Amino acid sequence: MKLKYYVLLAAFSFLISCKKDFLSAKPDLNLVVPTTLKDLQALLDNADIMNSFMPDLGEISADDYYMSYSAWNSISYPKEKNAYIWAKDLYEGTIPYGDWSYMYRIVFYANNVLEDLQKVTRSNDPETYDHIQGAALFFRAYAFYQLSQLFCVPYSATTASHDLGIPLRLHSDINLPTTRASVSYTYSRILSDLAASIPLLPNAVAYKTRPGKTAAYAMLSKVYLLMQNYKQSLLYADSAIRQPTNELIDFNTINVTDAHPMRQNNQEVIFQTTLDYPRNFISSYMYIDSNLYNSYSDSDYRKRGWFVLNNAHLNFKGSYNGSSPYLFSGLALDEVYLNKAECLIRLGQSEEGMNTLNTLLQKRFVSGTFSNISSSDTQEALTIVLKERRKELLMRGIRWSDLRRLNTDPQTAKTLIRILNGQQYELKPNSPNYVFPIEDDVIKLTGIEQNPRE
Repeated sequence: MKLKYYVLLAAFSFLISCKKDFLSAKPDLNLVVPTTLKDLQALLDNADIMNSFMPDLGEISADDYYMSYSAWNSISYPKEKNAYIWAKDLYEGTIPYGDWSYMYRIVFYANNVLEDLQKVTRSNDPETYDHIQGAALFFRAYAFYQLSQLFCVPYSATTASHDLGIPLRLHSDINLPTTRASVSYTYSRILSDLAASIPLLPNAVAYKTRPGKTAAYAMLSKVYLLMQNYKQSLLYADSAIRQPTNELIDFNTINVTDAHPMRQNNQEVIFQTTLDYPRNFISSYMYIDSNLYNSYSDSDYRKRGWFVLNNAHLNFKGSYNGSSPYLFSGLALDEVYLNKAECLIRLGQSEEGMNTLNTLLQKRFVSGTFSNISSSDTQEALTIVLKERRKELLMRGIRWSDLRRLNTDPQTAKTLIRILNGQQYELKPNSPNYVFPIEDDVIKLTGIEQNPRE
């Protein structure tokens, strides 16, 4: 199969800082030959496109790590340097890569697959046909979700109908007008694509770069949690946990002294993706706060398994992507357990929520050392589960979304602080700088409204 058409358009598609003369050029349709289900599956199996280089802006800007002034000052790329201090001018006139363009490349691939499926006879292999259709819907929703966490304000039921969302590209035609949907419609599209994918996706997948039903359940739980729809988030968390292939890792069975004790595609991984790799994440640049490190009990295997002391600084080694420098950012079972625990507590079922949390934590401690945590007080239980969420989901591209949603409640809001060379930078709760600017070339090309910064 010749994939040249797909590669060219995906690499330079509608919002990848391309020039208008390229957009006016007509591709050679003789190069387009996706005539079989095998061809379409091959497009979705291109992990370098569909599962890699997830947006790093949120993790760069979050409080999962810190940098020394010398390391920060040595970064030459404006986006990576300015995102760390939440600067107003993020790009300084440069053309950024990744966060916006790579996600719309995934959308472009997914839309092409959905359209080309209509040219294939389903009755020849209905099961494979359905799996491909479900995966394409899932990938599109996954990309829209990633974009929504960077370029939209956090979801609010009272304002979502008029808050600016993202462009929802539902067709592969790059000449269609680009407009920003509302936040409400953005989330509705994410939810509808995920819901539509569930009856089509398989219960089990051959490769964790492919989504199955569990991945769709986990994503629905994640999205509903951000929307503060705790009943629905709990429903889908339960659905994910109940899948028979899912099992938490007992940390007593792994060698926490290994350089990278967490294996790639381990049994907790539901869906595999990785973050982009900015200079900020170089191990000699990225340090873990000692206060966070000290919040782990000495009998907690994560304290030894996820961190290593290096020249008086703490480095993180607990990525679910093993020894790869690209940090894991996909879906994993531990996150789903934490979603469930939080939702139960917020719904007034604190005891059951704590039991769910204990199920996870007892797998993390040295055998015989963990004592179940209990609390009948809703606020105390919520504080506990959010603290454990912070410790469990470190450096996975989750923290930024958590900060955004938790900032809407004064009891869980947090001001972020960076100190570099004696100068202090602050990011206050609900600041406009929790929404990143769309790159200038996209604004010029499409005329869509820019996000404000301060």
